[in-house]
Amino acid sequence: MTLSLDIKVATLSPVLKRRASALAEIGLVKVRDALFHFPSRHEDYRTGVALGDIEAGANVSVIAQVVKAKSRPRFGKRMSLTEAILTDGSSEIVAVWFNQPYRAKTLTPGREFRFTGKASRSRFGMQLQNPQVEPAAATPRSSNENDLLPVYPTSVGVSQQVLRLLMRHALPAITEVEDPLPEDIRARFKLLPLRDAIRLVHFPTNSEEALAARQRLGFDELLRVQLSLGRMRHLREARRAPVIAFDEQATKVFVASLPFTLTDDQRRATWAVLKDMASGHQMHRLLDGDVGSGKTIVAAVAAMNVTRSGFQSAMMAPTEILACQHFATLSRLFSRESCTIALWTNAYKRSSLHGKEIICEGKKETARLSQEISDGKVSIVIGTHALVEDTMRFASLALVVVDEQHRFGVKMRSQLCGKSGMPGIEPHLLSMTATPIPRSLALAVFGDLDLSVLKEKPKGRKDVETRLVFRKERSVAYATVREEIAAGRQAFIVCPLIDPSDVLGAASVTEEFELLRKNELKGIKVGMLHGKMSSAEKEKAMADFLTQKIKVLVSTSVVEVGVDVPNATVMCIEGAERFGLSQLHQFRGRIGRGEHRSYCFLLPGSFSPTVKDRLMAVVHHNDGFALAERDLAMRGPGDVLGTAQSGFPEFRLASFADLRLIADAKDAAEAILADDPELERHDALRRELKVYAERAHIE
Repeated sequence: MTLSLDIKVATLSPVLKRRASALAEIGLVKVRDALFHFPSRHEDYRTGVALGDIEAGANVSVIAQVVKAKSRPRFGKRMSLTEAILTDGSSEIVAVWFNQPYRAKTLTPGREFRFTGKASRSRFGMQLQNPQVEPAAATPRSSNENDLLPVYPTSVGVSQQVLRLLMRHALPAITEVEDPLPEDIRARFKLLPLRDAIRLVHFPTNSEEALAARQRLGFDELLRVQLSLGRMRHLREARRAPVIAFDEQATKVFVASLPFTLTDDQRRATWAVLKDMASGHQMHRLLDGDVGSGKTIVAAVAAMNVTRSGFQSAMMAPTEILACQHFATLSRLFSRESCTIALWTNAYKRSSLHGKEIICEGKKETARLSQEISDGKVSIVIGTHALVEDTMRFASLALVVVDEQHRFGVKMRSQLCGKSGMPGIEPHLLSMTATPIPRSLALAVFGDLDLSVLKEKPKGRKDVETRLVFRKERSVAYATVREEIAAGRQAFIVCPLIDPSDVLGAASVTEEFELLRKNELKGIKVGMLHGKMSSAEKEKAMADFLTQKIKVLVSTSVVEVGVDVPNATVMCIEGAERFGLSQLHQFRGRIGRGEHRSYCFLLPGSFSPTVKDRLMAVVHHNDGFALAERDLAMRGPGDVLGTAQSGFPEFRLASFADLRLIADAKDAAEAILADDPELERHDALRRELKVYAERAHIE
């Protein structure tokens, strides 16, 4: 009788029945769930080795008979030590466990078990410390020199032994698994059949089999994303969008009025945006720029052409600080243009014409500004998520600019794009991010967007001198802060926490603020900025820093993006090991914006070889894209995707760093959709994609 995929795992064995509740907590209810609960890695253990030949430091997996086992207290009964003498008939070895007294009862003398762990040498001889234990009957002897044991994602109450037992019971059900991948695609990219991949990802006999299985299953994960993105792109290309005429003369005058010369990257990106908007098809472009590369200017030129064509633009920023900064920048850039710019956040409502700012206070003035936006009298509206509220309406919204796009969910961006005010017409979308994105990640996650990259920095921008500072050298960093303050310049101090934490033990803004005022920076005007402050308090802190009333600003990561203070020349990052490499690069980008030499000090709260290796990468590289590649390999894509990036579940086997596999999945998706856009001839793939879309909340 064939084992059904829908059979509950609790019925497979008494052991699994007793742990049914714990298994359900990690999503393992049916056999289908078990088969697709893939191991996060495999541990390579030597098998078939005689106990007498085991070497210290080796990972081993041996089948041995228990001679005797006993448990006794250690260190005044605060700890228990369980010891078992094991034999393979010719040699003996001792296995020890700490605080696992039950082992003495379960390890019955005379019975064989499989012991998996690392060998070490003590003064009493060779021993296995805290090895995993499985009944020998459930783990047949392997004839392979190397045996790969799967290690699964789990939780309290579910051991690796139980999970391996479950997988062995569930594996016969793979005969019911349907392979949704077309055979020609599988052959083209040399991929395993799905059933073979599932079997080998759980219990490979060598590393080559494990790799082949992970590549097939990872390919499937990437293909689902690429098919979803491809279908989204197909739908987008069918939508009508406003035709924005390129006003060449006005654009030349606008660019000539800038206090700097555009870089070649800025020119290329601007031209790509203008061509997109003139096409009549909806633009979906991602503008990815390194710190200080000038993304806002590209958006400003686009908005200027939209205004000249008689339409409106909206720019959405993740924080009020960044929204206010954009409002000030665009008000200055458009001071010669006859168009009104508005700021709309929960705390601030303002407008600007020819650089003259009007603050809207009270319900009457706020209602007036809202009406002017809905009537089309305001050309450019800058705000936070307040822009997507039901009360916000536009008359002719033709361009949506989303800054730091990874901090907004797909739904929020769609809501803003749905406010065009023109039936049947969708606005163009320009997404911007200051987090450099590796090409592999852009292909995998932003495949529905056209990509423009800004790597060049404006002429005159100097590289920031970056130093890794050990605890005992902390005074050197703050001596530099004092020297720069004395020379008339300013400094940032960034901390990972707002308030002190006994659990984390990391530097906090409130604590550092008080310590610095009383010690290293005594006599210097120090300010504080963090997310718990009110909007008015945050605005005052930034205003005081910009006008140099505050010389040193102690802040959380709220200053990571958008803060432009050319007079700031020092950045001290406390608890630097708690930030990603790309994030550290963003902090560093807050300085070096003026004519003076600038310094960034990385001050880790804890130190290890791994921490040193990561932070030295920041010291040696000023290229944000090189750091992003390194960060992706070490930490994954969290910094880029953000917690709000819905529509892309975490990959279990695919890697964002595997450019070849991503490119293969993209090519496969394009081939499938070119031949069958609605997947009418790919029933299994269409059903799987529907389940994926529901799980991923893709609209």
